[in-house]
Amino acid sequence: MQYKDRLLAIAIFSISLPAPGHAKPADDEHIRQIVQGVLKEKDQKIEQLEARIKQLEQERVATVAPLPSPAPVAEPAAATPVKTAANGKPEPSVDTKLQALDKKISALKEAAEANGLQMSGFFDINAKTSNSTDQTFSVGSVELDLDYVHDDHFGASSALVLCGNSSNADYGAPGAVFCGNSGPGALSGGSTMAGIAVALVDYHLFNDRIPPRGRIFNNKGLHIQAGRFDLPFGNDYQNFANKDRISITAPLTTSRMQMGGYNADGVRSYGSWDMFNYSVFWTDALYANDGHTIGGRAGLALGQNTYKIHNANPEGIELGISHLSELDGSNNIRNTVYGVDFSIGYDMWRLQNEFMLLNAHQQVFLDADNNIVPNVDQSPFGKGHQLGYHSTLTADLESLTKHPLIAFARYSRWQPSQDLGLDFDGSTVAIADISMLSLGFNYKFSDHLRVKFEYNDSLGTMTAERYFDKKMAIAQIVMSF
Repeated sequence: MQYKDRLLAIAIFSISLPAPGHAKPADDEHIRQIVQGVLKEKDQKIEQLEARIKQLEQERVATVAPLPSPAPVAEPAAATPVKTAANGKPEPSVDTKLQALDKKISALKEAAEANGLQMSGFFDINAKTSNSTDQTFSVGSVELDLDYVHDDHFGASSALVLCGNSSNADYGAPGAVFCGNSGPGALSGGSTMAGIAVALVDYHLFNDRIPPRGRIFNNKGLHIQAGRFDLPFGNDYQNFANKDRISITAPLTTSRMQMGGYNADGVRSYGSWDMFNYSVFWTDALYANDGHTIGGRAGLALGQNTYKIHNANPEGIELGISHLSELDGSNNIRNTVYGVDFSIGYDMWRLQNEFMLLNAHQQVFLDADNNIVPNVDQSPFGKGHQLGYHSTLTADLESLTKHPLIAFARYSRWQPSQDLGLDFDGSTVAIADISMLSLGFNYKFSDHLRVKFEYNDSLGTMTAERYFDKKMAIAQIVMSF
């Protein structure tokens, strides 16, 4: 650029000079002064231009040098995806949501087990067709099970139950809480109550797990317990909790003869070795408020695989013999109950049978208000003998349908010797022999969610009880945790 400025100055100088032959001596000095002034001014401008060029060259070098990395700019939080197909992403499936729930539940259980405590539980929601309670939807029960190991030999377990408005709690043993066995053939007062189904202290050998309810003989060992517990009588005691039952309703042997399921306060011992298992118990009275009960069950299991078919349809054969005697406050025998149970499973099939006979040893009478009372010298009513049995066939269809589906069919019957009985409110009503056919299926969505459907038909038999239904269809959702 400085060369161009010099050429410009020379050109200006050339233009400023007068043509040869026309210059005058007087003007020469004046011309030289003008030219010197112009050249001086141009030199100053050239120096300024050179200084500016150096400045620009320094800036160019600085621009080429690597610059420090800029601070990272935080990206805005991603917006919650809208559950529509517009974002191009499919909505989470039911299986995905259930798997996420399973992980959360497992994490909570692991944290508790690290301190010796196992927690589990369930609740169920029911929907029924037209029925005597005039309720379509109802919550059956909410149960929380706790199993705590204190050391190598001592532990405790409990089952806390809140019965919803579909329970048959009014038709239970004194002091016991039963939920979820309502349905055709079972009494249901429609009440809501809370209570303790199981609460016991346990001394054990060989096995430190103390399941509050269900299949207590799955693990080998010896247990001595005190508190409140279910009585292992027959084989349906394994299914008193809805999460353990394949069907929705209980057989008539449980809902009628066991008043929803034997449960009482007392002491018991049970154990299992190889193919043998046993239980003995001494509890408060089962059928009255005074007295006590003694009894037990002896079982023989052959070729069982208790972990086969989701721990619900084990293969093999099991035979059990049960007995109990109930004594009044004067130690006179009030009732004796005998039971025989037999079950056999092979491949996808399982057949479960149970037979019960109750012999009443004391006369029952009607008082002046036509209410049933024992040992009162009024109108004779007779002894309350009862006979009951059921046969249940289940089929695990997962190998055929490729889905965790179990179908079931059950026939049960109850035969009382009396023509009168007590309704849920204590009033006297006419009763008769009852038959019940139950058909349905059970679908397992995950380890924590099951859906059941069941249809019940009394096959023309009936009683005059307020909450007896001859026919009814039921759907149930059981959520375990």
